Amino acid sequence: MLELVSSWALSAAIQPILLLTAASLSFLASLIAIFNGRKLKKQKRQQQLVNRRLQEDMASLSKSAVGMGHKVLETERRLADVLKKQFAILNSQPEHPSYDQASRLIAMGATENDLVNSCGFSHSEAELLLSLNRKRHVNMSNAKAVH
Repeated sequence: MLELVSSWALSAAIQPILLLTAASLSFLASLIAIFNGRKLKKQKRQQQLVNRRLQEDMASLSKSAVGMGHKVLETERRLADVLKKQFAILNSQPEHPSYDQASRLIAMGATENDLVNSCGFSHSEAELLLSLNRKRHVNMSNAKAVH
């Protein structure tokens, strides 16, 4: 029976120690849980902030892309208009007189009236072409005489 009493006395002495140890471990676990909870809340706030910034950046990029798309479309439309106008201008202009043909006629001895009638030049243009041709012919003759 002495063994039973001493076992009971021993267990009565260990019980408060075990209880105190269990309470201490519980308190420590609670502190760790609170610390981890705060840490997780802080990380969540940071992630939400990063997410919000990314969403704002994405919205800005989308808005910029749409704006750039509108500008490209407007530029293409304006280019098409310019090309149509250019084509219309080129098609509406009468054919330019052939200066090659005029040079051949002048070499064959054509007069101012011949150039006006055959090439469609004005009298002033025909006179200028004849004058230039005469000047070129004189320069060529002088150059041959020097050599």
